[in-house]
Amino acid sequence: MNLDFQKLSGWELTKAIYLVQQAKELGMKLDGYGQIDVNPHSGYTYLWSEDYPFTLYMPIDCRLNRNDVWVLYTDTMNGEEIEERLSNFESLDAIYEWVEKLEAEEEEEF
Repeated sequence: MNLDFQKLSGWELTKAIYLVQQAKELGMKLDGYGQIDVNPHSGYTYLWSEDYPFTLYMPIDCRLNRNDVWVLYTDTMNGEEIEERLSNFESLDAIYEWVEKLEAEEEEEF
């Protein structure tokens, strides 16, 4: 996992650390290839790992709470992005069930 302490500072770094905390509480392993950074277009701080079919992110204006963390799934067929608040999931397994449902719907469309 790549976290550039030279690039991230202040509020973005605080959110990045919070995202790592939330990922760890979910039981995510962050030792694979991934990145924690700020999206230059949206300004959102995100945590992405190639080991997971989703990305965690926090918007610019937010509080450090689970309700302000978003789970983002990107449809591999059409690039559509679908998101849910992390607070809507009880566990990592629940996120996987959500992703599987979205992927099943994706397959039905094609």
